[in-house]
Amino acid sequence: MIQMMLTNTSVDQNRTLHTSTPVVNAVACVVLGLACLVGVPGNLIVIWTILCNIKQRSPTIVVILNLAVADFVVLVTLPFWIYFLADAWVFGIPFWKVTSCLIFSSMYASVFFITVMSVERLVGVLYPFTTQKWWKKVTVIKVVIGIWVSALLLAIPDVTLEIKLDANGRPRKRIYSSDQHEVGILLLQTMVGFLIPFITLSVSYSCVSKRIKQMTFRTKNKSGKLIARVVITFVICWLPYHTGNIIKTSSLLARNSNSELAKKLDKVYQTMNDAAGALAFISSCINPILYAFAARSFKNGFKASNLASVFEQMNSSFKEKRDKGMNDTEHRSESINML
Repeated sequence: MIQMMLTNTSVDQNRTLHTSTPVVNAVACVVLGLACLVGVPGNLIVIWTILCNIKQRSPTIVVILNLAVADFVVLVTLPFWIYFLADAWVFGIPFWKVTSCLIFSSMYASVFFITVMSVERLVGVLYPFTTQKWWKKVTVIKVVIGIWVSALLLAIPDVTLEIKLDANGRPRKRIYSSDQHEVGILLLQTMVGFLIPFITLSVSYSCVSKRIKQMTFRTKNKSGKLIARVVITFVICWLPYHTGNIIKTSSLLARNSNSELAKKLDKVYQTMNDAAGALAFISSCINPILYAFAARSFKNGFKASNLASVFEQMNSSFKEKRDKGMNDTEHRSESINML
């Protein structure tokens, strides 16, 4: 994903790249550096807290754990890209492709985990017995593995493109076979990586918000608000980036029929791409901050023990949904026996 952001700042299909200004590079280095400094230890704390303090992990906690792993993988590659912005890419094309593959696959995995977390909450609120019956440990493991495999496969079209470096170690060309090829990759990113998940998230939370008003479980409300903040942050951070993809796609499609419009759209895309790319990377470091603020709402101070309390309450939320489903089943059985 960062490969797209860094090269797309100045890339056109099979054309020479223009170089970003020193000021833009400096700002990008600062933003990426802050994201790395905040996000790497933040996600490590989340991973450590769940692995060491949460013995009985609900499906939601398992998803949050994998979400933190995906964000961590993205952020640990940032020092290489910061060095690239500040000086040059001296690590070779193979390593460029490896880090790009890690970033793209983690990007898709993060989106899918957030979507699964929202759908799980929807099903849990509307059909608690179904959650208790089907959403078991074996199923969760299969879903997690399926998400990582799917994310890796979806990353392949992006990382197989040829990248050539100039004598100074700067990307010179990102080669597509045609405009249609580039359009296809951009649409794949936006459809699978944002639009379909966004529609799913919107429908899920629209239904949950109607149902949650009828509930009085304090724990459910707190865990639900935390998950909602994660989803809203995802939308805010990724919407500009995928809007840029749509603008770039429109520019490519209009290139033959209306060259002036295509140039204007491409100019808009180049103008917004740096800011959109930086905002997308913030999404990988923001979730631990949301968890920390949720922990602070329980007790004063940002402590690992407080963070563990947040995840324990989310575990309790899942148990409440499960117990409610079991109680509903028992009540129905009693009614049948009385008849």
